[in-house]
Amino acid sequence: MKFLAYLLLLALSTTTLFAEAFLAQESKQAMSEKKLILLNIGSDQCPYCVRMKRDIFNQETYKKRISRKFIYVEMAHNDAKLPKALHVKHLPTNYILSPKDLSIIDEFAGYMKPNDFLGLIEEVYKQTKK
Repeated sequence: MKFLAYLLLLALSTTTLFAEAFLAQESKQAMSEKKLILLNIGSDQCPYCVRMKRDIFNQETYKKRISRKFIYVEMAHNDAKLPKALHVKHLPTNYILSPKDLSIIDEFAGYMKPNDFLGLIEEVYKQTKK
């Protein structure tokens, strides 16, 4: 019985350590630069993910606007490092996370036109900085 309790404790502590390590570098950078984290979750097989990447995240003008207020992180929906709480049903999904504790401030699923998307994330940023 003690052995099972030990294994359970070990599994829980490993999960906690993994969660603490998730986006640790990005969190530190975001806190030091007073930014939020913009986490894009998608797939190369998803046409809307590819389109959003092409239309927004790979466009220099939009990349500059995003980088003023956000640390941008891109992850595949099936990445093993992605915490279960962030596994999504619809692609692409974009999360705005607090750099302090990686709590979800807001999330947006699906493709959006560039100006609509940028207006939305900038509004979320303004609301968190009040």
